[in-house]
Amino acid sequence: MGICIDRVISIEVADEKIVKRMSGRRVCADCGASYHVEYKKPEVEGVCNSCKGALVQRKDDAPETVLDRLKVYHEQTEPLKDYYSKTGKLRLVEGQEEVSDTTKLTFKALES
Repeated sequence: MGICIDRVISIEVADEKIVKRMSGRRVCADCGASYHVEYKKPEVEGVCNSCKGALVQRKDDAPETVLDRLKVYHEQTEPLKDYYSKTGKLRLVEGQEEVSDTTKLTFKALES
């Protein structure tokens, strides 16, 4: 394809944290607004701030679905980390609670 990959970033987050983060997501069934049971709570539990619609958990965010997706990642995708590590291109970034903090660490990893 003519593309030269000079860096590969792996944002590392423990599976338990991924399950907690993803399974805590809720969306409004009416307008699609996003919430989280810990990080972005609605004013009234289970009710959208914008349109007063019901907040639901998407099937993709159910803990068992997240665990299944992580299993596939570990089996099929994670082995690529070994390949890129051997080429010296892999950079590991510890995923942070705040996206902006992870972004800063990612840019720092790209510099090295």
